[in-house]
Amino acid sequence: MSSRESSDAAEPAATPAPTRQYRLPVDEKNRATKIMIWNFSRPHMRSFHFAWSSFFLAFFGWFALAPLLPTIKEKNDWLDDDSALDSNIIGVAGTVMMRFIAGPICDRFGPRITQASLLTVFSIPVFLVGTARSFATFALARFFIGFIGAAFVVTQAWTTIMFAPVIVGTANATSAGWGNLGGGVTNAVMPLLFKAIDAGLKNPDRSWRVVQVIPGCALVLCGVLLFFFSDDCPDGNYQDLIKAGTRTKTNPWLAFFRASKNYRSWVLFVLYAMCFGVELIMNGNLASYFKEEFALSQSVAGIIAGLFGLMNLFARTIGGVASDLAAKKYGMRGRLWAFFIILFCESLALIGFSRIGKIGFAIPVLIVFSSFVQMAEGATFGIVPFVDPEATGAVSGIVGAGGNVGAVTLSFLLKIGGKSDGFMYLGFVVMGSSFLVHAIHWPQYGSTFRPATAPPVKVVEDDADVVEEYAAGPAPIAT
Repeated sequence: MSSRESSDAAEPAATPAPTRQYRLPVDEKNRATKIMIWNFSRPHMRSFHFAWSSFFLAFFGWFALAPLLPTIKEKNDWLDDDSALDSNIIGVAGTVMMRFIAGPICDRFGPRITQASLLTVFSIPVFLVGTARSFATFALARFFIGFIGAAFVVTQAWTTIMFAPVIVGTANATSAGWGNLGGGVTNAVMPLLFKAIDAGLKNPDRSWRVVQVIPGCALVLCGVLLFFFSDDCPDGNYQDLIKAGTRTKTNPWLAFFRASKNYRSWVLFVLYAMCFGVELIMNGNLASYFKEEFALSQSVAGIIAGLFGLMNLFARTIGGVASDLAAKKYGMRGRLWAFFIILFCESLALIGFSRIGKIGFAIPVLIVFSSFVQMAEGATFGIVPFVDPEATGAVSGIVGAGGNVGAVTLSFLLKIGGKSDGFMYLGFVVMGSSFLVHAIHWPQYGSTFRPATAPPVKVVEDDADVVEEYAAGPAPIAT
């Protein structure tokens, strides 16, 4: 059902209208207060599963070329080491603009239409990249493929809309983490798919082009399915609610302007660059790094590089859960301290990984490093929903774009000192930036060192107990 059932006309006026029935317990805004992973019912869990799976496949299309770059360089004289790195940067840069746009568009038209449009429209350059015969056309295709990465913004906005403040950190972290898992799976699977196709074609230059059809088809299929079989919000789809008069149209650009005036959006923009930006750099470079640094085959290097993304299966969720648990005991101060500690540990693990020259030690340290990266991402979006709940999509867009801006700008560290030293420099940048967490403050929530100066807002949890929830209600725009 797309809207609440109306009461029968014959009933007395005093009789309350029946409410929509949900499979999950909900709060006063019909947002779910629990997550039931094996439940696929509409609207909450159906949207949850489409949110993470659509982002997973967005990663599949976005980074399908990265683990195949060694073969592409070998078979095409228009691509060398420097231009391959440049193409990685271009592929990530394409996402920046679209992430800024996707958030406000999501606020206006809803996550369902926005996500379906991203997956289907930008599957086109995924199909067409195999026709590239020069670096210019290859880079142009990668730029537009990067637009698919904006699916992350919609994923986070979608789960924020569907889940209550008491569980939103876990919901956001899990959906994004399982989506990010696509990066690791892509590094591991694409070389195997390439190998299978090349076994029949026996032409590596042709095989890497043909294999791009697989992620392209997956994107189209997912986009069509989620458009017809999911909901924008607990009460239905935005367009239906607007027609029924139960929802008003929003101006997407006013929402973006509102979010951009909040300095917390931009602090988190920088901090997200230090975790998701780092992940994007690793997704684009780890396979070639292991192949070149440790003299491994393309398939083996891709599988090991895939371990980095595999940690998304649980690590990002751990970051969200840690944020929620810290919040239950210490409020927003707990969320912020959890975020700072995780981000600082990430920097130490990255510096350690960059100094290891033996594959037997590099793999376990990579796993530890990756775990902290994903946890930091989950902790970030344990905070994002409370920056300004009235402009959730716009805030998510700004913060999400920070990851891509970080990947673009910080990738140049790898060109300055090579990949090994570049990773070390990157670790020190993350370490210094982690202290920006202490700059985030709300009058009603406080910060890491400063207490709240305004009373918290009361909300009702699923057990009907009224509690003081520091994280409910819109944050002030500028204080």
